[in-house]
Amino acid sequence: MRRLLIATHGRFAEGIKETLNFILGQTQAVDVICAYVEPDFDMDRVAKEQMEALSEQDELIVAADLFGGSVANKFSEYISNGNVYVITGMNLPLLIELTGSLEDDRPVEEIIAEAIESAKEGIVNVNQVLGEALDTEEDDF
Repeated sequence: MRRLLIATHGRFAEGIKETLNFILGQTQAVDVICAYVEPDFDMDRVAKEQMEALSEQDELIVAADLFGGSVANKFSEYISNGNVYVITGMNLPLLIELTGSLEDDRPVEEIIAEAIESAKEGIVNVNQVLGEALDTEEDDF
């Protein structure tokens, strides 16, 4: 089984999953970790529990908020297991793409590469795009 774990500092994971559910409907194979919200939060323990819940056949895609952050760093320690994949800098287009592909038969590396490309394409300077469109219209006259 392939699962997606949204893991962030603070409540970002909770909020973005709520938005994901709003757009896609209930997402059963998507879990969240809101790190450091509770005073007694233990990242080591939480990550270990996630790993213990995985079978050898399972694949876990961890979408974390920040490259080099404690959440991403902790899950990166498990990459050598061979069934854990960590992506940082996540955004909503990335999560939509990943969630929609969780049951896909393609290799997880291919799914992740496509999702990252889609996420990058979703970051747009709208002012620039509209400015270029307006410049093109003016050139036509």
